[in-house]
Amino acid sequence: MGASQMIVAHQPRMAINGDTSSMVLSVNAYGGAKMTGRNIKDGFTGGAAASFNFRPLGAASPYYVEAALGAKGGNASLKCSESGKCNDSYNLWLTTSAGEKKYSFWNMQERLGVGADFDVGPYAILGVGAGIQLFEGGGDFDDIRDELGKSMATNDDDGFGAKVYSSVRVGARLGQNGVIALESDIMWMKTMNLGFMLSYYHPSGFYGGVFGAQKVGYGLNFGKAFRF
Repeated sequence: MGASQMIVAHQPRMAINGDTSSMVLSVNAYGGAKMTGRNIKDGFTGGAAASFNFRPLGAASPYYVEAALGAKGGNASLKCSESGKCNDSYNLWLTTSAGEKKYSFWNMQERLGVGADFDVGPYAILGVGAGIQLFEGGGDFDDIRDELGKSMATNDDDGFGAKVYSSVRVGARLGQNGVIALESDIMWMKTMNLGFMLSYYHPSGFYGGVFGAQKVGYGLNFGKAFRF
């Protein structure tokens, strides 16, 4: 379950000429429901993350390096999806009491990436990013999926590993009222895992928004950014 998008809001530069600092530390918490994915349904997840954004060429530079650390947990039940390669034994197991239960999981996630946020005129922002995400975790959900995956159904990921991700974002500056940005995040696994986040960033550093992603669900995210 750790091979899913990290819910980390990337705060772009608040002003066209750059912020007063080239370093930003952001912390956030989130909760999501209605998880989807290969052979996954009806999940709930919640967690928190911290990210550090550094612009090595100065505050006015569009280029950044970003590192993030997060933890999440929740529960989910299983189903047979069209791409799940389920056999008759698995479908029969789903009708039992064990197949109808929800199972808990937990994960740690880490990201390291690079990117850039470009100014397009005085009001628009266009950004791109890419990097590596590591994950480790476990719980009853991962255990039962590993066991079923040996003979009955396809499992997307293991309890730990590393995946490549990429992101694209567009934003608009609202003058003295902050920035609003829409970010699309792609995790490259056995299948392509797509997510999005729509966030509002206030000049005070507080931010919040909505998100949607496979194996995370749809939910709310809120946090605070500190500039140095």
